[in-house]
Amino acid sequence: MRRWHRAALAGAALVLACSVAHAADQPSPALAKIIEAAKKEPKLNLEWGGGILGGADALKDIAAKMNAAYGTDIAIRFTPGPSLPEIVNQVVLANTSGSASPTDAVIGSDQHAADLASKNVSMPVNWVSLLPGRIDPSSVDAEGRAIRIFTTMPGGIVYNTQLAPEKPTKLTDMLKPEWKGKIASTPYAGSWELLSGSDVWGQKAIDFARQLSPQLAGLIRCSDLERVASGEFVGFLMDCTGREYVEFQRKGAPIAHVIPEDFAALRFYYFSIPKNAAAPNAAILFVTFLETVEGQKLVWKYANSDLYTYPESRIAPEIAAAKARGIKFHNFTIQWHRDHPEGQEGVKEAVKILSGR
Repeated sequence: MRRWHRAALAGAALVLACSVAHAADQPSPALAKIIEAAKKEPKLNLEWGGGILGGADALKDIAAKMNAAYGTDIAIRFTPGPSLPEIVNQVVLANTSGSASPTDAVIGSDQHAADLASKNVSMPVNWVSLLPGRIDPSSVDAEGRAIRIFTTMPGGIVYNTQLAPEKPTKLTDMLKPEWKGKIASTPYAGSWELLSGSDVWGQKAIDFARQLSPQLAGLIRCSDLERVASGEFVGFLMDCTGREYVEFQRKGAPIAHVIPEDFAALRFYYFSIPKNAAAPNAAILFVTFLETVEGQKLVWKYANSDLYTYPESRIAPEIAAAKARGIKFHNFTIQWHRDHPEGQEGVKEAVKILSGR
């Protein structure tokens, strides 16, 4: 009798456990609706610079895993795009003319997501309802018009470890005589919109650009770090995401990255869904998948980062280690961008100075 009772209890427990597991695998009601709607949108058009979240091969991989997870058959068509400001402008112009957006989802920094929201061309989405218990409200910004997808640490220094006269620890180290004629910056003054904030460096950022300009040997894009690895330039500042160097380093390139002690930034890349997206439900499903544990693994694989607030985050230990060394990060969000328009004036001025205009 006792054996039968124990067996019955064990069986009941097994049934309960399976039921709980099955329930956990079921999409939320809100996500179920998106899945069904997305099945009627078999083509998803995406456009961004290939270095942000991988290119066509990366999107093919993500699409296969997303379709397997949700029982969909959505084909992703990826087009390597121009700069993020240009893509934002294209989306806005298409919306104004009543045309479909060139991309069904826009990935960009707080600045780009804020621009789309302020011009009322991105749609609000109840992201939390799609993955309740997973997506935290703190990851959703601009009244639901943007959701954080991965963490960046922009404004850093990359240098050639074999040729550098010293290991820099601060941005101002690059003003030393031994660096003159050996370093590069960006033609678009990357990260100066942050550095110019009134609660960061303010006017000092413009003064720094003026002091740095004579030190420069050239201007390159953040993705052109092979020119540092080759020794054409010995140092580079300020980088765009703080993660561009990772792939080069994995391949054995003699480069290292420094989070400057005098300017440590934490920033996010966001996804926004244009109001004029041709496949808005497929786009929402795509972004939602990237917020799952499996999706974040793919984000790490193709962007060399993830969202540090998730418990399984692989970049979170790097941030914690930097804090343990005494690095104090300044957090940059969409709200910060809205509150600090002076940053845009600062970057415009820095572009003129660094390009010698």
